Amino acid sequence: MPESVPLSSRSRVLSGMRPTGKLHLGNYMGALANWVKLQDQYECYFFIADWHALTTDYADPSRIKLNTLDLALDWLAAGLDPERSTIFIQSHVLQHAELNLLLGMMTPLGWLERVPTYKEQQENISTKDLTNFGFLGYPVLMASDILLYQTQFVPVGQDQTAHVELTREVARRFNSMYKTDVFPEPVALFTPSPKLPGTDGRKMSKSYGNTIGLTEDPKSVTQKVESMSTNGQRPRHTDSGDPDQCPVGDLHKVFSSSDVIAETQAGCRAASIGCKECKTLAAKSVSEQVAPIHAKRRELEADVDRIWELLRVESKKAEARAEETMKIARDALGMSRDFRDIRKLFVHKEERTGSKNIANAWSDIEVVSRLDGDNMHLSWEKYSLGLRAHWHWRMVPREISLSESKIEFGNNIARELEEPLITTSGKRVLTTVSEQDHSAGWQFYVPQKSYEVWVLLSYRDKVSVSNHYDREITAFILPQKVFSQPFAKAKKSLKKDEKIPVTIRKDGDRFLLSIHGSELVDITDLQSNYDPLR
Repeated sequence: MPESVPLSSRSRVLSGMRPTGKLHLGNYMGALANWVKLQDQYECYFFIADWHALTTDYADPSRIKLNTLDLALDWLAAGLDPERSTIFIQSHVLQHAELNLLLGMMTPLGWLERVPTYKEQQENISTKDLTNFGFLGYPVLMASDILLYQTQFVPVGQDQTAHVELTREVARRFNSMYKTDVFPEPVALFTPSPKLPGTDGRKMSKSYGNTIGLTEDPKSVTQKVESMSTNGQRPRHTDSGDPDQCPVGDLHKVFSSSDVIAETQAGCRAASIGCKECKTLAAKSVSEQVAPIHAKRRELEADVDRIWELLRVESKKAEARAEETMKIARDALGMSRDFRDIRKLFVHKEERTGSKNIANAWSDIEVVSRLDGDNMHLSWEKYSLGLRAHWHWRMVPREISLSESKIEFGNNIARELEEPLITTSGKRVLTTVSEQDHSAGWQFYVPQKSYEVWVLLSYRDKVSVSNHYDREITAFILPQKVFSQPFAKAKKSLKKDEKIPVTIRKDGDRFLLSIHGSELVDITDLQSNYDPLR
């Protein structure tokens, strides 16, 4: 099982590319160059979408793995940095397939059929049979890719806006249907995409055979640029031209310095510079950017075993982050892998109500492994942990699911008591136990940490007919709005590591809360009221 990963304070970005071979300059300027810049501003996840490649290349997948490695080499050569981004292979993170299946269950068929690219690609890719489930459903897989990392921003071109909007609709439907907020609605981060023609003047595309490779040998790049079409302009050297209508002029605008652009634009219009000279200058500008990327690619190719191992390690990092999301998504669907959330359905009624001796009630709780000797001689921390476990698994209503922290502290139970339980909507819940009640009420001590809900457990001992010590436990479930202001005030007046005293007093039929001497607040309605956990 992947380990938990620390959360970043930066907004999260995710994007991917299908592995269709080595990249060309159009791919670089249209997406990759922007990704390199995003690494310094966002928490970035970039993935090689090999499962997406199968939607159109399912009949012959023989080159997908080679193309995957080629794509990774180009990415790394161009400046994607595993120290600043997570770079991984889609099919190596199985949670992509799991979430795709779950989201597919609740995504209406009509949503998929209306995606503009569905019919467009069926018409344009006439050499392949795209009447398959995978091609129809690929927008759901794309939504899963994005939502799996709780992505806030998706860098895309204008033509992919519909996919981001569908992802937002899927997130909204899931959150509403299953009463959760696990998936934020991502926002399109439009990528600047300059006009970059191919060698024949048309859009640069592998299908046209007019590309200039990103990691191509600089000599080959120069030859291709110098043979480029000029759209029939300036048949004679003395004819003036319009650089805004010339593919070579477009190439200058992307790769040349402002001085070279000004020189070639003026020279073309005044017929003072020939097309051959203009192309030579363009080839030089392109080669200056391509040459270091080409050299870096050659260096990386010398140790492809290391690159493949890097992708494996990076995919494990992505898997760990993806699993954090899937835990919440599974809980929302009632498909958690933890048996304990339904274990209480099979417990005898008298155990659920706490009328048996507490030591017996803990017999199926994991905490029992930490208890040593007779429960009457337990340390206060261990006893508190047991009471908390008893409340969690015996008293919380069956329809409410709370997950436990996976952080291990060994024998440091005092620290473990401060670790929150987590609701399906991501609320952090503190559960703390009072000393035994006295006439003045119950006393609690709360750590100076951030929680959305406090659960204050008070109890009293009662001697039963059989002379067993039974525990009568009362739970007060407090939402943040009840304690936030006096809690913040108390933090200012106490030392950093000092716990905040909290008191519940009984006044007739009422229960009154005070936080570090604050004004009394009536919390009677919050006794055994579990709404804050829903």
